[in-house]
Amino acid sequence: MPSKLRIVHVITRFVNGGADENTLLTCNHQAEAGHEVWLVHGRERTARMTGMLDPRVKSVELGTLVRDISPLDDLRALFGLAALYRRVRPDIVHTHTSKAGILGRLAAPAWLPARVIHGVHILPFTNEPFLKRSIYLLLEKLAALRTHAFIDVSEGMRDLCLAHSLGTESNHFVIRSGMEVSRFREAAPAGDLAGLREDRDGAVIAGYVAVLERRKRHRELIGAMAPLLRAHRQLVLVFAGDGPERPALEQLVEREGIGGQVRFLGFREDVDRVVAACDICVFASEREGLPRSVVQYVIGGKPVVAASLPGIERVVVHERNGFISPDGDLGGVADGVKRLLLDASLRQRFAAGSAAMDLSEWDARSMTDRIADVYSLYLGADTASAPEAEPQIR
Repeated sequence: MPSKLRIVHVITRFVNGGADENTLLTCNHQAEAGHEVWLVHGRERTARMTGMLDPRVKSVELGTLVRDISPLDDLRALFGLAALYRRVRPDIVHTHTSKAGILGRLAAPAWLPARVIHGVHILPFTNEPFLKRSIYLLLEKLAALRTHAFIDVSEGMRDLCLAHSLGTESNHFVIRSGMEVSRFREAAPAGDLAGLREDRDGAVIAGYVAVLERRKRHRELIGAMAPLLRAHRQLVLVFAGDGPERPALEQLVEREGIGGQVRFLGFREDVDRVVAACDICVFASEREGLPRSVVQYVIGGKPVVAASLPGIERVVVHERNGFISPDGDLGGVADGVKRLLLDASLRQRFAAGSAAMDLSEWDARSMTDRIADVYSLYLGADTASAPEAEPQIR
């Protein structure tokens, strides 16, 4: 691979989410390696994320790049991206998330020499009504025509793509969504949660780390957990994360009469310490790649109870270090929490199972090195076909 590349990353939002943090780490490591890195994002962003971006990364806000379907904005964003590609002339266009992934790849013919890489963090056509799913799938198929390689966060995402004829086995690469593994392995419990345990003698803390938005199914989780919380006053449910759902969730908690046992922590910089303070960790979303939060739970040595997601079995082995509730059933999640609540020895056994998992491939440096390997494979390759040799990075 050339010592200096011109790389354009495109993401819809740049907020406090898993795909965004993945993109942040990738951009920063590539800038540190001496490449010319551009990051194009929509107007939805947080000061925290932009503040953590390496100053050598050229950040471009494209106001028409929005998350929801907006035909006029989407058309403007398409032409805006095409104009940027022609001006920057990148070696690599690397798209992330659904909307930016579609528009960023459809705009790529504006600069044909670029190799186009798409990061599959989530697939937009899963768990959607028929018409919406059909439209999303058609757009993904069109975008796939201008995609040299797919980087999947899990085997489940790869397999879903292949099942819908998006790419081929030779141009899909599973690369874990990187993070600071040692930080979660060595974290001390957060002081406020340790204090909560002291205030409530015998408290068992169940934690859910996720942005407070609808697809994370916090409402449904609260509904499923409410009877358990009312029956077992020692159980405390904490939500780490912020977002548009918070007012509705706080009202729901009060209506259910469980306000004394549910805590909204807001956005936390010390997620590692929040995880360290929990006795049980849960995840309720039904439409994800392999969530970073679940990986962080396991690195932190915690029992996990989660709704089934593509690829989750790579980190949560049912009845070894947690419970996986099939078909997204949150009643099953509540049942799993109940079993762990009432059986301290089971919590200890599952915690030991998580601690024994080797998740070193989720290290941030491993992720960026493997992404560089994929770039190398396609630079100089004929744009009409993928290379024959299979890389040692899957």
